[in-house]
Amino acid sequence: MNCFPRCIATCVLSLVAAALLSACASTTPGGRSQMAAPEPISALYSSFDLSMTLAALAPVVTSCVGLQCQVDKGFERQVLRLGTRLAEAAHATYPDLKERVPQFTFIVAEKIEAGSSSDASGTIVIYRGVRKARIDEETLAYLIAREMGHVIARHHDEKSAATIISSLIAQLVLAPANLARGVAFIASSTAGAFGKDFVSSGNVPEQRKEADIIALDLLARQGWSDTEIVDSLLDYSNRLGRDSWSTEVEQMAMHLNNYKSANAVALAEPVAR
Repeated sequence: MNCFPRCIATCVLSLVAAALLSACASTTPGGRSQMAAPEPISALYSSFDLSMTLAALAPVVTSCVGLQCQVDKGFERQVLRLGTRLAEAAHATYPDLKERVPQFTFIVAEKIEAGSSSDASGTIVIYRGVRKARIDEETLAYLIAREMGHVIARHHDEKSAATIISSLIAQLVLAPANLARGVAFIASSTAGAFGKDFVSSGNVPEQRKEADIIALDLLARQGWSDTEIVDSLLDYSNRLGRDSWSTEVEQMAMHLNNYKSANAVALAEPVAR
């Protein structure tokens, strides 16, 4: 069997991977080495990923009526106000951030589910479902700051790099196989998704910690202490009752409570470049 076409394909894909990821080694604000995709590519990947995430969530079924519309608009203004304050603190704390993310965008998505998400370009999304119980400013500010922490620490760029690498690996493995086109596409997509999760899953705890500590630093610059944030999260969780979101909020509080002040200072301090 002539392996020449396979060798050519392997070389081409290897060169593509090298070109995409060359000079993309970087460090997080805490000094952890990371492989991050180039910013234009990451912006495209993460924007698509955010769109897919939001599309998969159930929308709010009924539109607001009367007073509820005023309450909803007030919540949107609150998110924008808190986000703007935190963005100013972020740009002041991380001078290089302004070039990569000139401005953050803050959106309230009409989703029943409670939670938040973001992308590499600085789009921060808070789901309408977080208001299933009264939410204090400290908790809302934390949810916003945590997503900003993921952007600041380039976690979306890491995820994009993992997607690129895993997809190329899948193509290297499956492209030479004599598979039907439809089967090859399904197999390649599945392998790519599995590879992406495998490559990036090991960094999840570190990413969560980095985002949390960056968030605490930004919040401290707005006058909120770690204790106030943790207490606010626990109070909010108690008002929610017992559901998956309440459990997640409790875990947030637990993680924050476990971080030591020395580590917080070290991770929040930008690395000199």
